[in-house]
Amino acid sequence: MTPQVHVNVLGSWEVSVDHRDVAVPPGHQRALLSALLLSAGRPVANDTLATHLWGDRPPANVRATLSTYVTRLRGVLGKSAIVTYPGGGYQLTVDEDGVDLYRFRRLLRQAQDAPTADAELDLLRQALGLWRGRPFTGVASDWLDHGIVPLLTEEWFAATERRIDLEIAKGAFRELIAQLSELTSAYPLRESLWSRLIEALRRSGRRADALAAYQHVRATLREELGIEPGEKLQAVHQRVLRDLSDADVEEPDHRTTLAPHQLPPDNVKFVGRTDVLAQLERMVDSVHNSRDGGEQPTVIVAIDGAPGIGKTTLAVHWAHRMVDRYPDAQIYLNLRGHSGDDQLRPSAAIGAVLRSLGVPTERIPADLDERTALLRSTLAGRRSLVLLDDARDARQVRALCPSDSSLVIVTSRNQLRELSIRDGAERLSLPRLCTDDAVDLLGAALGSARVAAEPLAAKRLAELCGGVPLALVIVAEHAQRASSLGAVAQILTDEMNGPDAFGSGVGKELYAALSRSYRNLGPTSAAMFRRLGVHPAGSMCVDAAAAVADLGVAEARQVLDQLVDEHLVEQPRPDRYELHDLIRLYAAEEARRNESAKARRAALHRVLDWYLHAAVSADSVLRPGRHRDVVSPFAPRVAPPRPADQHEAIAWFEREFDVLQAVVRCAATHGWGGHAWRIVLAMATFLDHRVAWHESTEIFETAFQSGEMVALASLGTAITGAGHAAP
Repeated sequence: MTPQVHVNVLGSWEVSVDHRDVAVPPGHQRALLSALLLSAGRPVANDTLATHLWGDRPPANVRATLSTYVTRLRGVLGKSAIVTYPGGGYQLTVDEDGVDLYRFRRLLRQAQDAPTADAELDLLRQALGLWRGRPFTGVASDWLDHGIVPLLTEEWFAATERRIDLEIAKGAFRELIAQLSELTSAYPLRESLWSRLIEALRRSGRRADALAAYQHVRATLREELGIEPGEKLQAVHQRVLRDLSDADVEEPDHRTTLAPHQLPPDNVKFVGRTDVLAQLERMVDSVHNSRDGGEQPTVIVAIDGAPGIGKTTLAVHWAHRMVDRYPDAQIYLNLRGHSGDDQLRPSAAIGAVLRSLGVPTERIPADLDERTALLRSTLAGRRSLVLLDDARDARQVRALCPSDSSLVIVTSRNQLRELSIRDGAERLSLPRLCTDDAVDLLGAALGSARVAAEPLAAKRLAELCGGVPLALVIVAEHAQRASSLGAVAQILTDEMNGPDAFGSGVGKELYAALSRSYRNLGPTSAAMFRRLGVHPAGSMCVDAAAAVADLGVAEARQVLDQLVDEHLVEQPRPDRYELHDLIRLYAAEEARRNESAKARRAALHRVLDWYLHAAVSADSVLRPGRHRDVVSPFAPRVAPPRPADQHEAIAWFEREFDVLQAVVRCAATHGWGGHAWRIVLAMATFLDHRVAWHESTEIFETAFQSGEMVALASLGTAITGAGHAAP
């Protein structure tokens, strides 16, 4: 009997055989299956496959290597899934109905031929419902990243924009504003999305907001690309101006605010917590019901709990459920309260929120109380939802709370009693998942059929994980490749004899799950994981990860892909990798156990060298004439990026700013003062032109305190010369 193979690529990589999830090893095997999948039903020659997999660096024996990979894939998918092509190549025989990409394209073709607008809209919605995120997430392939994913993304854009046009024609512009605001935030340079947002705002009667949106996109295009808006966007702007002229309304001034929609994506596999969600909504309703009409108060709900218990996942899920009640703005901030010296200070947090609301940097005051007052004035009367993740204490939260009409959701490992006593916050201590919910979470990760086939083993796994969601997710990844859930339960039982690594109520469960993941790694992957614990921050690009691990970029990307599969590393964006703070702590502890002090110091030296040269590379584009002899003692193992122009250089500094702050602090406090002041010197032009002066002084002071007195003259020149270097 021919097995039924299903492959989903419109988002994270998913493969199942006969409705059972299977694991295709990351790296070249996934890239090979992707190449065959994109030509399903047609043979693909060996030479073509070699180009897709290895580019201009194929192995010595392409035919033998491909044959080995195909044999392994047949072992996963079934022997009949891939047939050998007599002319030298292979063909995938999977049914197109089993591939979400082909179903997506078929629905788009049907939509083009639909007899009515309503029928076309229905088909477009079905097609777009198959889209779960960036295509081929989890497949490391330059060919896919540069040749296939951009084309698929354009197909999604075309379908999305056509769907929006049809819904605007039906008069649903008010309902579209939130969606379009999210899209323009995610794709700020796509003028077609801005045109539709401005048109929806205009038709909703929100002309001032429409003009503010136009001003925002015009400034973005001029700053990032050096161009003016195109004809279509200008035409929409003119329609708004004509409406305003008819209504005798002036164009908004600098006080006009934008409407950010910053919530992270909801977890589509969220399960359980029904009672907790009902309790949270009762908390909000009880506060509102206690007021007899008049202005609605701001409700603060603080969710506390142990590490890995699922606070953020719950908060994001609940926030999405509450968006309709707080539609005017949704703000998200990771306060990094338990990231050591990398905590987000209240002043910097408010500055970030104000800028997202459209307040120019030059209007943001230095004083914390003044910033708080400006934030509350800006949000006054707006039904806003503010999600503050990983708060350390009430001080981090208090300054960010609007004065009325809003919902503030806070997550923390600490019970924020002061926030409850002084500020009237509602508190909820999140418990572990009950056994039934824990089994449901395993079912969501593994497939309900797999869990139903071994109910006792699934229950045992849930009990061993102690109802800790992070542990359950990690264990589920192992179960994907195991012969039975019972075998996984036995292995986990053995791991439970390990030490309690984290000194908390959920330490043993997480330690056992993480230990199992770690032991499952090959030597190169294990070494890279340990060295990621040496990195000064929990977020990094692939080049920085390659530097700390002492690997080439291509190999580092493949190893990171394996760590993502093991749920030891997260990949929020194509070239960004993050470690949960608990997993980062575990990696650092494994580094201390398995790496010598000399090796750990060498890893830190490599990553500091890389950030120094990357910052200098970006700064050399902003200010080409500056002498940079001070970097000569240090040489990077991994070549730093070279921005093509000033806009790319500024974008790099903005993207890496928080990480650079952590790197400078680490260097200054661990005996690498030479790196600290040199990195800050390379940041001087960017700090001068893109960061408020009172915010940039902290990083200068950190470098000053590093003890490298030779730096004082150079830093003094950078500080006193601020304002004279135009990027």
